[in-house]
Amino acid sequence: MQKELFNSLSQQQLTEKSTLQVRLLKGPLYRAKQRDLWQCLERDQYLIREYFQQIGLSLVLDNAEGYAYLKQMDFETPDGVTEPEKEEILEIPRLISRRAMSFGHTLLIVLLRKRLAEHDSEDSSPRLIVSRTEIHQWLQPYYPTVSNEIKQRRDFDGLIKKVIEMGFLSTLINHQDDFEVQRIIKALVNAEEIVAILEKLKDSAVNKSVTQSVTHSSKKETLPTENKNNG
Repeated sequence: MQKELFNSLSQQQLTEKSTLQVRLLKGPLYRAKQRDLWQCLERDQYLIREYFQQIGLSLVLDNAEGYAYLKQMDFETPDGVTEPEKEEILEIPRLISRRAMSFGHTLLIVLLRKRLAEHDSEDSSPRLIVSRTEIHQWLQPYYPTVSNEIKQRRDFDGLIKKVIEMGFLSTLINHQDDFEVQRIIKALVNAEEIVAILEKLKDSAVNKSVTQSVTHSSKKETLPTENKNNG
């Protein structure tokens, strides 16, 4: 079946299919930004899925939101397999690496997801535009008060830059302080998880702040002794 479909494609269609496959390997595909490739995806979806399944990847396609991306397939070990046998089973190398996110990156992504959920419930527009100032205001409550606000804003800008690189935000042309939230962020965080994750992040931020305060206080108490000994 696959061979028959492959043979029925014209040279132009084969070129488009190859271009699409390479593009998906590089990152998510968006209907609004890559309409030609999206049409190719809709036309050759069966072949695209078959191709990537052969190398351990599955195609995630969300027509409602207009995005598609590749996901590493998880293969479960068959029941009854002993530990020595598990070690002998060939593990498929990962083509898509897992990213470990810091507290700040996780927090910003969840805050953006929360704002998107609010936007969808109150606005019919599919696009959500947020400003740099808004993002700074959302992040602020999760961080301790600092004397150097300029440095903190630079740190927040660093988080924004990283989330842009991850593909969950995009800068508007000629508006460097305004960003569009990419709807693919919905695939990373479910709406039902937002409140629970933010609570955990808030607790983590509080515990981290307390630890830093105790450590800082402890250092203050020991410095005079150390200075006295050195003197």
